[in-house]
Order: sequence, then structure tokens, then C-alpha cells
Amino acid sequence: MLGTDKAQDKSVVLDPTGLYSPPVGCIEIRAEADWIRHFFQSEGLYWVTGRGLQANRLCEWTREWLRVWNKLSLIVEEKQNPRSRLNTLFGSVSIPEEWTDEEILKLAAALDAYPLDNPVAHLLADLTEDDRKNSEFSVRQVWLGSPSIQHLAQWLSIQLPEAYKPLEHIWQNQMAESDPELAEYYQTPDKLQLLQQWIGIIKPLARVKALGRFPLAVPDALIGEFRSFWEHRFLLNEGNALDELAPNQQSGMEQIAPLAYNILKNCPAWITRERKRKLSSYLNYQELRELDSLQPPPQPNRLEPNTSAKDAMQWVTEQYLPFRRWDAAINPSSERPRVSDRLAESFVDWLLKSYPELRFDNSILNYGVAAFVQDLCQEGPVLWVVIDGLGWLDHQELLSYLTRNHGLSIETALQPRISILPTKTEYAKWSLYTQLPPSHSTWVPDAGKGFSIMGLGKRYTDRDYKRGTLHKDLKQNAYKLYCWDTDKFDHLYHTEQDWQNLYQVQRPYVLEGLARNIEYCIKLHPHPEQLRIVIASDHGQIMGEVEQLTNRPKDLDWKGRMAIGKTDDPRFVVLDAERYGLPHDISVVKGAASLNAFSYTEKNVIIGSHGGLFPEEVVIGVSVLRQVTLRLAVQAICRGEGEPGNLGTLTLTVKNLNRVPLTQLCLYINELPALKSGYAIEEEIPAGQEVPVSVVIASFPELPPSYEGNQLALTGELRFQFADLESGTASLDTESHLIVKQIFRSGLDIDEFL
Repeated sequence: MLGTDKAQDKSVVLDPTGLYSPPVGCIEIRAEADWIRHFFQSEGLYWVTGRGLQANRLCEWTREWLRVWNKLSLIVEEKQNPRSRLNTLFGSVSIPEEWTDEEILKLAAALDAYPLDNPVAHLLADLTEDDRKNSEFSVRQVWLGSPSIQHLAQWLSIQLPEAYKPLEHIWQNQMAESDPELAEYYQTPDKLQLLQQWIGIIKPLARVKALGRFPLAVPDALIGEFRSFWEHRFLLNEGNALDELAPNQQSGMEQIAPLAYNILKNCPAWITRERKRKLSSYLNYQELRELDSLQPPPQPNRLEPNTSAKDAMQWVTEQYLPFRRWDAAINPSSERPRVSDRLAESFVDWLLKSYPELRFDNSILNYGVAAFVQDLCQEGPVLWVVIDGLGWLDHQELLSYLTRNHGLSIETALQPRISILPTKTEYAKWSLYTQLPPSHSTWVPDAGKGFSIMGLGKRYTDRDYKRGTLHKDLKQNAYKLYCWDTDKFDHLYHTEQDWQNLYQVQRPYVLEGLARNIEYCIKLHPHPEQLRIVIASDHGQIMGEVEQLTNRPKDLDWKGRMAIGKTDDPRFVVLDAERYGLPHDISVVKGAASLNAFSYTEKNVIIGSHGGLFPEEVVIGVSVLRQVTLRLAVQAICRGEGEPGNLGTLTLTVKNLNRVPLTQLCLYINELPALKSGYAIEEEIPAGQEVPVSVVIASFPELPPSYEGNQLALTGELRFQFADLESGTASLDTESHLIVKQIFRSGLDIDEFL
């Protein structure tokens, strides 16, 4: 009777392991009684299994019965022991003894769901993907990609649970077979130790050094150990470890730099120019200025009266202002006059002599900014932000806020301009807009009327900004030129009564607020990528607390540090109306004092006064930013010629095709021990220029006797900043080399022939 049923309507699955779960709806045969009562009594799928030896006996029984009846073809599947299956897959990797059959079956079923060519890699990718969703790299690529140094570093950063280790060992063997050159690294028995060596926590073996710099950030699991290691190194020898550091070769600079910064802050005596230069690529503007504030900058010499305008601007921006900031704001001297006051007076003398001729030079006077803006409007929309009272150092800090996190990019670097005299808004800003001197017949003490003479775009005051007028027009792309004329910064100087709080707290707060406002405006424009942002000013502010002048000339109309009218008082200098392009004669306090002010401190001294001729009041700047600015590759080639052991000079030729200068240069050359850890270069590379720079080395290298030729190839890189705000690097050109004038020795001793 059993043999007469329709064979095609019946099928059999044999499970001698007793581990697999039968599908819903099948006919389960789990004991001899089940087999006798039910086997092949009806159509359907028969699942023959059981427990232990019973399962194997029932399966053998069934197979023999089907053989006798010539129906072995009805066995659609015979389940295999998953341990046997995994043994084949694991190869030389042992299956852990503690794994149960149920666990092995579960793993085998998971592997069955993946492509047959590499199921282990796919499973590892899925197991680790959720744990590293915020990772800086693709976890799936680590397991599924080809072996490489990058993938090796990424894999070492992934710490797997112990249960996954056997699978990882299988994958390691596969990687080693794929890439023999990296096989010894992929087959490491201790991932953590290899990682510690690669990032430098443990002294690396030669084979680890051969990998080069660890290409990723320090893994989270090792950050604490890494920082402790470097903190100990810095403190052990007063920061000398920083001198030996080669940032272009060192792993984990993103951790080392802030650690070094904090240590230098607490130990100001350890701060050097070279150490700051090494950290400059990794610290922001505020952090670098903080280090600057902990040590006095060099005291500049007085400015000579016959100095050119270009050199005078360089003296002000690079020498005087950093020293003035220290002397009047960071570590204010109690003596009067201050050292920086005397230096400022040398600039006053220079300005009085030079201004009558300079006032016809649009390239250096603030007159030229409006024409510059008009030219930019021919290329696209412009947001011109005129910040009343913004000095040179304040402008630099504002740019740091605007460019942080790559929010905006510098298109035209900050350039110095001389404010229109006198440095009071009603004169300087009117001239800024009209490109005319205040002596012109149309002059009125009203900047708004001055802007209307431009005949382009629209001007917005802070009141308009609050009303949203500027925002509405930006959204509608209403004009080619949007001029936001803000006195938020100047107002700060007119209202605060505590100089240190103003300079250290309120001033950065207002500058950062202005940056946020500018960023918001950019987002509103329908084509923000086309919008240029021009930052400009009308005048700066005198720095520090100043005394109020006593016995003031009564026949003058006092206005801060200037007064309308002439006086023969020796404490003043007179700006003759005709000679200086003014509507009337003006007398200006020569030293660091003021006639009156909007605000006084509790000690009845003045802060926030202007109208004078000190450099920080006169020298302001203009800059241009955009959302994205293309940076062209910088070319750097280094060559030299000399004799081994002797002093020598290399010539580094830097070609900068960008529209901004390269600053804070540091050269790293791997083949020269003295330059391997960095050589600070003082020169700046101007925009669009090729400049040769001399680099002195104390001792030329000696070539080994077996070296062919006399030319030593040089490798390394040049690190720099685009306009002090954006980090950049350039690898040395492959043509970089030294010619070593060396008489080669055979290495043989003549005594051997005697």
C-alpha cells in the first residue's frame, strides 16, 4: 500500500543532526512510532529527524526504505552537521570548543544568507556597521574592499567582541592571500599592539615604521592613552619634544596640538616662535592669539619719516600693532606715556608728512574701496559690510570667525588702507562712499547722502537690519550691491566703561555676532555661491585707556581726539584745510589723550575715543570673501649645492598662483635631519608670484660610498596658511635635489695591501 501513493506529491527532508527547525505545515517524523503511523500515508513534505542517535537511525531507516521502493529521488535535502560545514569554511582557523551546535547552526544560517564568494566579510560588515555609524570611514569598505594601507588602519581601529574573533581570523587569512606585501600586518596576532606602535604610543618596529604615518585620527579607544603619552613627553623636557616633532610625519596631530597648546598656556616660558609655527595649522586664530598674548612681542623701532607707504603699512600691521596690543590691552603699562605711545607718535610724524601726497593715491587711501566694490559688482552681487570703527586687528579676528569650519573662504586677502582724515565717521565714511575728500563742496556730515552719490545699490543701517529690509531684498535678489552700514562695533566703544572687559569679552562677542549676521545674510540670497562679501571700515579706535586732556583750548569745538579750529597748543598738530583736503582746519591731539568722550571709566579715564592719528585709528583694511574659492596648487621646488659637513644654502622656490598670499611657511625635508622636524620661514609669498627663499643648513649631508652619482633627491612638504586663516600643504617637486660635492672613498684601507 505504501508503494502505491503518487511519488510526485510527496518529498522527504532528512535531518540526522536534529538541529534544524522544520517548516510550518510539514509532516514531522521524530520517533519510530511516528514513522510507522504516518510515513508516506498522505501527500506532503516529510521531515525526518529526532534527538541524538535516534535522528540518525530514523534517517538511515528512511533512506533504506526509499531505496527498496526505488524512491530515493524523493529526498530533496539531507541536512549536514553545521560544524562540518564551518570546518570547511574556517580552514586553518579552529572553531571554538565552547560553541554549541545551536550557536554553530545559527552562524551557518547567517552565512547562508550572503554571497557564496565571501560570506564572512559580508557578515562582519553587517555586525560592525551599526556600531560605527558616525565613523569617519565606511566600515563595509574595510571588510569588503581590497587590502590597502588605508583599509589596514581602518581595520585596526575596529575592536571586535571576542565572539567575532574566529570570523575575523578567517577574514585576515583571506586578506593576506590577496596582498602578500601587507600579509604580515593583516595576520598580526595582536591588533592593539600593532595599532599602538603605528600611532607611536609604543616604540615601533622597523616593519611598522615602513607603513608611514597612521592615516586616520587616533581611534577613540586610544585617545586617553595617546594624550597621556604626549603629555608626559612634553612635561619631561620643558616642551622640547615639540621641537623634535615633525607634524607632516606624526600621527595624531589633532590630539597633540590642543594638548601642546594647553601646556604652553600654563607654561608661557616654553613658548617660542618655532613652536607656534608648528602648531599654526592645527589651532584657530583665537588660540594662536592667546599664545601671542602670553609673551611680549619684539619692540619695534620708531618709524622713520621718509619710509615708503608700503613699508609704513608693514611696520604698522606686523610690528607696531602686535606690540601695541600687548602694551595697551594685554599687559597694560601704568607708565604714561607708554612705550607704544612714543612709537605711535613716530607714525603721526610720518603721516603728517606723507598724507598730503597720499590723499591722491586710491590704492592706499580708503577712497579706493568704493571703486573696488563697483568693479566687483560688474562680476556679480556684492554684500558690502561697512563696520564703523573696525580696526586692523579687529578685522583679522572677524575674518577668523567668518572662515572657521570653512564657512567662508578668503578671495582677496586683508589689505591695509589709510583712513580719510580726520578719523571721525562724519568725514571718513562720507569720503569712503563718495571717493571725494571732505573738502569737496558736496560734503555734508551724513554718510547716507554720501552713499547716494555712488548711484549703485542700496544702503542699510542697523535699524533697517532689525526691520528685515536687508533680508527681504537679499531674498528677492533685488540689487547688485547691498551695503550694510553698521555701528554695532563702534557703539560698543561708546558705551562700555571697563576697558579690559570691553577688549577681552565684549569685543570678541560683538565680532562673532557680526559674523553670524553676515552668514545669515548669505544664506538668504538665492545664489549664495555667487555673492561676494566685502568687509571694510571708516576708521579704527585708539587702544587702551587714555587720559582726558586738561586745560583744553576753549576756542575749539571738541570732538573726541580732535577739534574744529586751529591752535598753537604744542600738544596738538594742525591739519590745514587746504593741505589735507578738509572743509575746515582741524586740530588733533598728538599723544595718547582725548578732549572728551562718550564714555568714561570709574577712574574717570577715557576708552573708545577716536579722531586722532595713532596707527590703530588710521590703518584699517578691506577684504573679500566667498562661500567657495578655488585654491590652485602651490609649487615648491628645493635645490642646493655644497660640500659634506659644511654650511650650505638651499634655494626653495615657491610659485603661488592663488589670489591670496601664503603665510606662516614651514619646510619639512625628510633627507635632512635639521629640516626633518620643520624649518620656519619668515617670508610671505605674495599672491600670483614666484619667490625664491634661502634656507640655511648647518651641515650638508654625506653620501654613502656605494651611492651612485652626486645628486641626492629630496622629499618632503611645505606647510603654509592661505592669508593666515586656511591651512595648506604642497609636496616638494620631484625635481628637488642636492648636489653633494664629495670625493668618494673606496672603503678599503691601504694597510691591507702592505
